[in-house]
Amino acid sequence: MKRKVIKQGHNTLTITLPSKWANDRGVRPGDDIDVVEQEKSLVISTEGNGAIPSSTVIDISGLTTPLIWRYISSAYRAGYDEITVNSIGRGRKDLYSAFSYNTLEYLKDSSQSRISGLHMTPMETVSACVNRLIGVEIIDQKSNYCLIKEMGEVTDKEFNNALRRIFILLQTEAESITEGLVGKTEGLKAIHIVDTNLDRFEDFCFRVLNKKGYSTMRKTNTMHSLIFTLELIGDELKKMAIHIFEDKGKYTSMVKEILNAIVEQLNRSYKLFYKFNKELAVEIYQKDNEATKVALKYYKKLNDDEKELLHHIKKIGIYILSLTELRIDLEF
Repeated sequence: MKRKVIKQGHNTLTITLPSKWANDRGVRPGDDIDVVEQEKSLVISTEGNGAIPSSTVIDISGLTTPLIWRYISSAYRAGYDEITVNSIGRGRKDLYSAFSYNTLEYLKDSSQSRISGLHMTPMETVSACVNRLIGVEIIDQKSNYCLIKEMGEVTDKEFNNALRRIFILLQTEAESITEGLVGKTEGLKAIHIVDTNLDRFEDFCFRVLNKKGYSTMRKTNTMHSLIFTLELIGDELKKMAIHIFEDKGKYTSMVKEILNAIVEQLNRSYKLFYKFNKELAVEIYQKDNEATKVALKYYKKLNDDEKELLHHIKKIGIYILSLTELRIDLEF
C-alpha cells in the first residue's frame, strides 16, 4: 500500500492513515498513536491510546485437555490483548487441583504423562494454563465462559530479560543432567519446575515478537526462529532428565564425556549470542565435529539406555549449530 506525502507548512510532511486500519483499531481524530523509527521504516501502532484492543474468541467444546492448553497458548503467543474462552463444559473432576508446577502434568496427553486416570475440569485446565502465562489474568468468569486479559504493557527490556533467562535455565537443566549421571538426583527431581519456567519465558518472548516485533524489525523472523530452537533444546534436555531419573541406570564415563561436550557447547552458544566473535563460531563447529567422532567411536560399546541419551544429545548438537547460524544471521 502506498500513501502520498503531503507538505503542510514549511517543514511538516504528513501522510494519511488507511481508513480500514484506523476503523479496526478504533482510531479517532485527536487520538495519540505511537510512531517508532526502525532503520528505514516507521512502525505505527495504537498502543496506549485507548483504542479497541485486539481480541479473539476460542470455542473449546470437544477439545481434550492438551488441546485446550494449545489453543490458549497459541492465542497468547499470537499477542492478543483479550482472549475469550467459550463453551467451557463441566467435565470430570478426579482430584483437587489448586495450581502448582505439578498441575501441568495433568495437562499432557495420557500417553506422555507419568500420571494417568485422573482428570481436571475444563475450567481448571484453563485456569492452570493462564496461571502459567506471564502478564495475563482471568478477569471475568462464568460457568461456561471466561475472559483472559493482558494486565500490563510489555517492553523491550522485559523481552531481553526473558531471553537471557532462557539461556540460563537451559544451562541449569544441562548441569542437573550431568549431576544426575553420577547419582545426584535433586536437580532432576525439580526438572519440571525449570522446564515450566523455560516454557513461560519462551511463550512470553514469542508473544512480544508477534505483538511488537524485535527491536530491529527486520531481524524479528530470525529471533523467532532462534527462540523456537532454544525451545527444542529445552525439550530434549527435559526428556534426558526424565529418562535418567526414572531409569536409575549406570552410565559409563564415555557417556559423561559426550554429555560434558554438549554442556560446553551450550555455554559457548550463550557467550556467542551476547558477545559475537568469529573465532567462537569457528570453535563451535570444530567442537561439534570432535564430539561426533567421539560418539561414533563409542556407539557400539553403549547399552540401550546410553544410546537413548546419545540420541537426544545428537539432536541438541544439531540445534546448537542452528543457533550458531541464526546468530550469524543477526550480524547482517
